[in-house]
Amino acid sequence: MSINFWLDLLILTCIWAGVAGAWNLLAGFAGQFSLGHAAFFGIGAYTPPLLAQALGVATWFGIAAGAALAAALALVIAGVSLRTRWPFFTLITIAFAEVVRILAVYFKGITKGSEGLMLELEPGFANYFYLDKWPYLLLAAIYAAGVIWLCAVIRRSRLGFRLLSVREDEDAARSLGVPVFMARANATMISAALAAMGGSIFGLYTKFVDPDSTLSFLLSVQPALITIVGGLGHALGPLLGAALVIPIEHLLRSWFGGVLFGLHGLIFGLALIAVLLVLPDGLVGGLRRRRGRQVRHA
Repeated sequence: MSINFWLDLLILTCIWAGVAGAWNLLAGFAGQFSLGHAAFFGIGAYTPPLLAQALGVATWFGIAAGAALAAALALVIAGVSLRTRWPFFTLITIAFAEVVRILAVYFKGITKGSEGLMLELEPGFANYFYLDKWPYLLLAAIYAAGVIWLCAVIRRSRLGFRLLSVREDEDAARSLGVPVFMARANATMISAALAAMGGSIFGLYTKFVDPDSTLSFLLSVQPALITIVGGLGHALGPLLGAALVIPIEHLLRSWFGGVLFGLHGLIFGLALIAVLLVLPDGLVGGLRRRRGRQVRHA
């Protein structure tokens, strides 16, 4: 396998570690399971090229605009759904993501519909548009590290303690004066903005954006799967999960993708089931149990 394959693997691992970290902030900390984060991811992917082609602005501004737009839409979703219990919140997020996907397909004059949107930008730092993969690896690594760091800081902050109390017992938290709605709304907005930033980096790296690659339902499941494997509710869970899930997925596709259609997916699913059976609370939980046994035997 070439160096480009491994660079591609590292870039995608970093991107999905960041997106999973954004999802973990909402689901792992606040207990709100979203299956519509593909909408925020897609908004982030579409915004930089659309603004660059329409207004000629740098993609850095497009990344910030995509994150702001995703946060604003998340606030609207929060106003509609966060007063409901978690099953209804999950259904609302699924519906929201599907609406965004349909709109991206329908408005062909803006998004090119299912044909997809090619990124035609001026190479250089202003647009962060390169033919080499190394700059994208640097950007993706900074993004993943920043998300994980921010989640760790939030977990130890007042907002983090509020989110954890709401996750454990919403009624008890409300009776103690915790502003349940505001805490969850803040977590939803931050999570959406971070996921949109990951979508922007993905779109810049692939240089092509379409509904299937940035707005499909599987993209909403991916960060949930990565976080659960790594350790739900732990700041490092998404990073460990991405480091395991993404390489296994891509290596199996390269090894078995041409042997029999769907074989790599079957092996991948069985491997994940085995991991979850051995480590039901994720990689972080397994590492903590092992460290606890070492301390007891010391």
